[in-house]
Amino acid sequence: MEKNNQLRALQLLELEALTELRSFCKKNKMDFFLRGGSVMGAVKYKGFVPWDDDADIAIPRKDYDRLIELTSKTKWSTNFYILSYKENPEIHCYFPRVLLKEEVRKKRGLPKNNKLGLTVIDILPIDGTPNSSIKRNIYYFLTYMYRALAGVWTMDVEETVNMHDSKKRMILKFLRKVRVNKLYSQVSIYNKLDKLYKKYSIEKSNYIGTITGSLYKKEILSKEFWGNGVEMDFENQRFLVPSYYDEYLKQLYGENYMIYTPSSEEQYAKKHVK
Repeated sequence: MEKNNQLRALQLLELEALTELRSFCKKNKMDFFLRGGSVMGAVKYKGFVPWDDDADIAIPRKDYDRLIELTSKTKWSTNFYILSYKENPEIHCYFPRVLLKEEVRKKRGLPKNNKLGLTVIDILPIDGTPNSSIKRNIYYFLTYMYRALAGVWTMDVEETVNMHDSKKRMILKFLRKVRVNKLYSQVSIYNKLDKLYKKYSIEKSNYIGTITGSLYKKEILSKEFWGNGVEMDFENQRFLVPSYYDEYLKQLYGENYMIYTPSSEEQYAKKHVK
C-alpha cells in the first residue's frame, strides 16, 4: 500500500475507533476531549492534520478510571480493545491505548505500528495539580523524575512517549548502561506515578491538564481553558475540544501555531507509519 494511502487508511481507522468510543462514553454519561495534535487538526483542518498518524484524547480522571474499568468488563467494540500497563506491561506506557484487534488487523491487511499490534488512540487522564506554585514545581520535579526512571527501561522503544531532549537522553543512556533499571521494575514506577497523579483532584485545582503527555508540564493549563469543552467538526463527526482552544494550542505549540509549515508541525507527530 502506498505510504499516503496507508496513512489515510490509519486515520480513518482512528476515526472509526473515536466514534465507537464516544458512543460508549455517551451511553455511560461520559465524554472526552480531543487532545494535542488532534485539537490542532480540528481547528486548522476540520479533521486530521494531513501528515499526523495518531489520535489523542483526554478525559477527566474520575471518568478516565471509570472508562478503563467499564471497558475491561463490557464489550464496547467488535474491532477494538483498550490495553493498559496493568493488563500487559509490554505496552511500556503509563496511559492506556486503543488497539485494533489482531484478527481484524490481519483480515484487513494492515501493518503493526508496535510489537503488540496496531495502536489507534492514546487515552490520557486530565489531572489536577497543587495550587501553590512551590508545591506545583515539586510535583513537576517528582513527575519528571519518575517518568525518567520509567524511560530508562524503554528509551529505545519507538512507540513510547519521548519528553527528553538530547542532553537528558544522554543521561538516560548512562543510567541504562550502568543498569540502574535493574533496581526497580517499570510497573512499580508507573504505580508511583498513578498515585501521584491521583493526589490532586480537578475540582480543587486551579491548574489541570494531561501531564502524562509528551509535552509534560506545558500541558498543564488554567482550568478555565478546558472548561466544559466546545464541539468542533472533525472529519465527518463532531468532538469536544478545550473551551479556550486557541489559548490551549498557543501554550502547547506557540503563538504562531496557525501558520505552522508542515515541517514544523511534523515534530509533534510520533510517526507510527513507517
